[in-house]
Amino acid sequence: MNGFGRSTPVMLAVVPFCWVAGLSAVLAQSAPPENRYNERLLHMSPQEQASKLADHLGVWCVGTRPFYMGMTKSGRAQGYAYWSVTCAGAQSYMVQISPQGQGAAIDCKSFKEGGEGRECYKAF
Repeated sequence: MNGFGRSTPVMLAVVPFCWVAGLSAVLAQSAPPENRYNERLLHMSPQEQASKLADHLGVWCVGTRPFYMGMTKSGRAQGYAYWSVTCAGAQSYMVQISPQGQGAAIDCKSFKEGGEGRECYKAF
């Protein structure tokens, strides 16, 4: 007997499977985020998040209370991130951030009226 015994065919089948599974896990971990701008926001302090979100409003605002609502996973808006932010002493806004880093905002009242059941400060 050469030392391999009967387990050789099994080992020859298992080793490639483990290699492919391991490679898949590495590729999944190293895939770029769908929205790198949102990824940066998620790693900031709440004060930094509020400030960056306020920059997208187009009105003077000292941002407070940032809230990550979620990101679309499919369809035309895949990779778009949605946040809520409140301006100190003023109204609240929903901020949409595209995968290219462009922001658009709408006040929370208008968003709730036309948001098909969605509203600010609620995860989806």
